[in-house]
Amino acid sequence: MRKKQNTVYMALLMPAIILFVVFFIVPVVQSMWLSFTDSYGMKTTYNFVGWKNYLEAFTDKTFTKTIGVTLKYALITVVIGNLLSLLLALLLDSRIRCKAVLRTFFFVPNMMSLLVVGYIWCFIYQQVLPDVFAALGMKSIALLGNKNTVIPALAAAGIWNCAGYYMVIYIAALQGISDDLIEAARIDGANTRQILRHIKLPLISPTIITCLILSVAAHMKVFELPYTMTSGGPVGSSATMVYKIYMTAFNANRNGYASAQAMILFIIIGGISLGLNLLMRKREERLG
Repeated sequence: MRKKQNTVYMALLMPAIILFVVFFIVPVVQSMWLSFTDSYGMKTTYNFVGWKNYLEAFTDKTFTKTIGVTLKYALITVVIGNLLSLLLALLLDSRIRCKAVLRTFFFVPNMMSLLVVGYIWCFIYQQVLPDVFAALGMKSIALLGNKNTVIPALAAAGIWNCAGYYMVIYIAALQGISDDLIEAARIDGANTRQILRHIKLPLISPTIITCLILSVAAHMKVFELPYTMTSGGPVGSSATMVYKIYMTAFNANRNGYASAQAMILFIIIGGISLGLNLLMRKREERLG
């Protein structure tokens, strides 16, 4: 009986496993192999060059600069985005009117493509804000044209797009907390701040770590916003790693070098995600 059940389970899992292998494992292995070659454009022949592409990547100032730009963008969007999402979730989990309407309102931006979001915010920065500043008698600020403000400007668009998504996850986690536990705390004299600090936040901490990992992976791979809003400018100040990889692969046609850059990005994201996972495990062991 158990063998039959296992056969059924494997039959149900096989389509997903096949798709995972074909569309994830195989491309990753192929990309890893290409990163050690001099693959160029549509050429079907290429030579093995060892670590040459990786050495070039770490000595290429235009690429190493994108690592810092990407980390800066991810830090802003991950921290502020998750804080905003958590605040919205706490607000919409409380007893306020029109909660369903507000949840829909905050989630709608996440349904838009980042390309569309980029064009919308580009219009806001280049058309709407200058008119607002002019109406107020103030000097207009070129947020996308200043290397000191371009990353926060892009981050604002990214946060606006994703805040509703993580808000829904946080709301689900908050609603999973037993009402009896909250009521018992109130009977013991705990106020709202103490309940939040000592009950709600500790109980949803695994969800917070999960959202951090998801947002790190998403924002480290940002491409659409710099592509549509700044084209990597000014002077490469908003060129992210994926944007650089795209330009290397499709403008310079250096597939092998672009694959090496992609593998470096993969390792960075994997390292950050692994660190967050270890942090969550240590905390669970400490609580256990």
